[in-house]
Amino acid sequence: MKKIAYLLIIIVLSVLRTSAQETAKSPEYKVPSAYHFDNKVIYEINNEEKKAPETAIYYFTKNGDYMSVETPDSQKDQKRDFMIRTKDGLMITFGEEPVPNNSDKTRKVLKVMDMRSMMKGSGEAIAALAKNMPKKDNPEAEKKKPNDLDNFIRTGKTKQVFGYSAEEYSKHFTKEENGKEHSGTMSVWYAKVDFDPEMMFSLGMGNMAAGQSQSKMSQSHPNNMIGLGLTQKNYLLIEMDFTETGGKSGTGMKVVSIEKTNFSKSTEGYYIKNYAGMSMKEMMMKENEEK
Repeated sequence: MKKIAYLLIIIVLSVLRTSAQETAKSPEYKVPSAYHFDNKVIYEINNEEKKAPETAIYYFTKNGDYMSVETPDSQKDQKRDFMIRTKDGLMITFGEEPVPNNSDKTRKVLKVMDMRSMMKGSGEAIAALAKNMPKKDNPEAEKKKPNDLDNFIRTGKTKQVFGYSAEEYSKHFTKEENGKEHSGTMSVWYAKVDFDPEMMFSLGMGNMAAGQSQSKMSQSHPNNMIGLGLTQKNYLLIEMDFTETGGKSGTGMKVVSIEKTNFSKSTEGYYIKNYAGMSMKEMMMKENEEK
């Protein structure tokens, strides 16, 4: 199953595109003296294009107000060394930048960006782009096309993972690739944990945690692989496996560590750029003023 290892990342990005339609005004945001985390989860991600697996480290809070993820080394942005996402749709980045009017020196900088307000005013541009996109032969049929991530059924299998009980959900798949039909089984393991990892699935949506949004996910995609993490309280994705009939099989990603932590990310010493509530245009203008 091609690039299954990064399936979760792709899903998160598609969710982020959906959130571009959010234009709600954000309240004033005050940067705290530090961000505190309660749990650390490490995933091992297998990429077909790389010989060795990579790791992604997630930090969660018990109540799920915000989270952080350290991406694999191959995807890191050298200008950012840490990033936090909040349930309210904010992205807080920690990094360095040249000091204004003195490019030989650098300063630590913390940026607060609102992923919803950044898209304000872009509705007309998005609509114009959509008009120029190729039309589907049968748009109604496309709408009714089943989601590839739907119809995962609980198998009854369980196992212990770092002190938590995990259960398996599985589905049969059929696909065409290079003119040949492939079939097999894909399964995911979820564990009930004592902290809130929901933002792993709703990352970028801001208000996705609202009951109404959860209800819509449940109704439109019952037994959806990612929907399980949204509609089931404190559900953590533990493992993703696949097996092709007469072909390859393997584990796309799995948890290799779940532990308690008292890790805190201090904001002391950072020059703060608070762009919460600003559109992309407003943010860029403010950024230029500060240079």
